[in-house]
Amino acid sequence: MKKISIGCVLLILFLFSGTRIAAETGVRYHTFTLSNNRMVRTQTAYLPLMSVRDIHGQPIGEARDIHIDHNNIIYIATRVGGVGQIIVFDMDADDVRILGADFLQNPTGVFVNQAGDIFVADRTARQAYRLSQAGDILQTFTRPDSPLFGAEEFQPNKIISDNRGNVYILNLGTRGLAQFSPGGQFLGYFGTNTIAPTLRTVLQQTFFTEEQRSRLFNLSPPEIANMAIDDRGLIHTVSRAVDQYGVKRLNISGQNVLPAMYNAPDLVDVFVGPIGNIYVLTRTGVIYEYDIEGNLLFAFGGLDISNQIQGLFNTPAAIAVDSHFNIYTLDSAAGEMKIFFPTAFTQRVHTALALYQEGFYVQSQEPWERVLRMNDFFDLAHRGLGNAHYGLGEFDEAREAFMLAYDRGGYSDAFWEVRNRWLLDHVGWLLGGLFALLFVYVVNLKLKFSRFITGPLKRGIRQIRDKVVVLDDLLYLFTYLRNPADATYAIKREKKVSFYAATVWLGIFFLLWIHHIYHFNFLFNHRNLYDINVLEEIVKVILPIVLFVLANTLIASIREGEGRFRDVYITTLFALSPFFLSLPIMTFLSNALTYNEAFLIDFIRVLGIGISAIYFFFMVKETHFYTVGETVSSIMISAFTMVMAMLGIFIVYILMNELGILVRDVVMEVYYRVADR
Repeated sequence: MKKISIGCVLLILFLFSGTRIAAETGVRYHTFTLSNNRMVRTQTAYLPLMSVRDIHGQPIGEARDIHIDHNNIIYIATRVGGVGQIIVFDMDADDVRILGADFLQNPTGVFVNQAGDIFVADRTARQAYRLSQAGDILQTFTRPDSPLFGAEEFQPNKIISDNRGNVYILNLGTRGLAQFSPGGQFLGYFGTNTIAPTLRTVLQQTFFTEEQRSRLFNLSPPEIANMAIDDRGLIHTVSRAVDQYGVKRLNISGQNVLPAMYNAPDLVDVFVGPIGNIYVLTRTGVIYEYDIEGNLLFAFGGLDISNQIQGLFNTPAAIAVDSHFNIYTLDSAAGEMKIFFPTAFTQRVHTALALYQEGFYVQSQEPWERVLRMNDFFDLAHRGLGNAHYGLGEFDEAREAFMLAYDRGGYSDAFWEVRNRWLLDHVGWLLGGLFALLFVYVVNLKLKFSRFITGPLKRGIRQIRDKVVVLDDLLYLFTYLRNPADATYAIKREKKVSFYAATVWLGIFFLLWIHHIYHFNFLFNHRNLYDINVLEEIVKVILPIVLFVLANTLIASIREGEGRFRDVYITTLFALSPFFLSLPIMTFLSNALTYNEAFLIDFIRVLGIGISAIYFFFMVKETHFYTVGETVSSIMISAFTMVMAMLGIFIVYILMNELGILVRDVVMEVYYRVADR
């Protein structure tokens, strides 16, 4: 059993809080951060200081909750030898006190408001209390008689109070936080989790009878695991088995105001630190630290059921943070309080973050630069540096920093300034060129001098097309776009376009697709270029086209369609050309627009898809000489055939992959047996 001297704790914490530790490699866990929505390794953020089992001889016991107030006084809700109690640990006075040992049974939640009142939730006693600093009961909360409370048992698990004196009790169950007035009157439930409707549940609720609905599984919202409150009076909750929205910050109407966040599904506790940073503890012993906006800063920790490795947990129960960013956690099974302190890197992050969150972007530039010198892949530092450059009017540097931070909103604002500055610098040349073009256009309307240029040009192109058949076939695409019905007839009856020329267009379309992926501006391109596989792109672009051509040709042979494989292949590619030809236009515009003009890119995309869909419909109709109903039927059956074919290809791929693994294992086994002889 390791005892602790409070004076030693204070001395060690204050000494370490300003000292870089060289032995970080001895830590038995890794630290991660989020970069471009991917977890990446980073410097160690927190180091384990010690594991405390008793304070001045007072055992930590079966501790369930911990709270640290603004004076760095620690309050621990625990049970020692079957007796419930609150351990009050004043680090400045080096003093420990025990409260509530004469009436508490199994305290599971503790909180202290700014006035110093101590709130305790006792699940076994089915009561919650407001205590004085001396441990006297000032107020007792029992099960409300209000019908709003429902039929649930009153089993208070956690408790907090806001600046107005309202008390929030987390009752076991899924109803949310039971809200009480300062006088103890039950006001209703606050921050209740809800179930997001799915298509399946909507259809079940719409079409099932009452008897059928009664036989369905009882769908309950995710249970709130714990809660905390920040200096602004905003309540934070954590819920289990919730992706992205497991951590919530509730406004006065109980709605979440945090964005989707990276979080584990097994959250245990939450605490709001000195500068609004959110600290979350998971059942697997991982500690997450977020900034006030919900951006993940660090994730570290883990489990050690043997309880032999410093910094790892057996059964993590609660978390709290003092004003020096030291983290205190409870391990209920081990009966320990584990203390972590920030490294020099984390201290620099907190220093820069404090300035950044107060809006002192320019002043935060130097701290962020120091952070980047230690870790160039820290996204939040690049974002802070981008805001600093933006505040200084250095918009090119700001744009680059925002791009490195994957901050598209900041990038858009910085690019708007860069573009605006360029337009102001070149407005004379732009207006002059515009008036010159307008003058030439007006004069041409009168004199028709353009015919002396376009006439020879058209004759030259015509002569080249007559001599180079492949070029004529390639350029016939633009004839198709002007009059798809007549062009389809010419392709089918007059053999107007060769199979080779159509395949060349297919290759061009694929190149346009790849060019679009790699050169579509970062602002609108949410794909990770490092994860792009050209072979996968070939499969995504070419395979559906080939499968449709095969499927439609087979269906047409059964349903008396006139089109042959060659006809369907060529006209399908030509019908899809408006979409592929719109890609370079979108790519070009994406490098000249901001978020404010994003609708232009969306319009072009929808226009390209819409025109291709119309051409596609009439392509099937004219190629096979179908009626409208027959055309719709042919397209739907072809699509179904495509899906079945892709499913078959996928199954064959899985089987061949398993066969390859089997053959490899057999070969390796034979090789090792022969080698052993």
